[in-house]
Amino acid sequence: METHSPWRESSKSAYVGYRHECAYVLAKGRPALPQNPLPDVLGWKYSGNRHHPTEKPVTSLQPLIESFTHPGAIVLDPFAGSASTCVAALQAGRRYIGIELMEQYHKAGIERLTAVQRAMQRPAANDVFYPEAA
Repeated sequence: METHSPWRESSKSAYVGYRHECAYVLAKGRPALPQNPLPDVLGWKYSGNRHHPTEKPVTSLQPLIESFTHPGAIVLDPFAGSASTCVAALQAGRRYIGIELMEQYHKAGIERLTAVQRAMQRPAANDVFYPEAA
């Protein structure tokens, strides 16, 4: 049986060596592959986690969104945190749904999205950011 590791090189220790975060794209049916595929490992600039302990840089998320969705598509982030994915979707011309359980991060996400929307001068009428999934 053949297995596939998402890491370029293996390591004897689980805490050292070449490690990358895995990301999966889920779609119904057989969607077309991206016209401009991305490399298997994207560069990642550490932003200092200003809004959330596991914050992802918008500059890394936006190319993923642009590659796997079309303008106007809906991007769902069921663990939105401080809304980095929602910000990237907004900047890429996509709609978004963000779900966050923790009130402090929900509030930070709303403030962040409001600031980005003001900067972009784009209305937020169709955008939804739920404080909790339940």
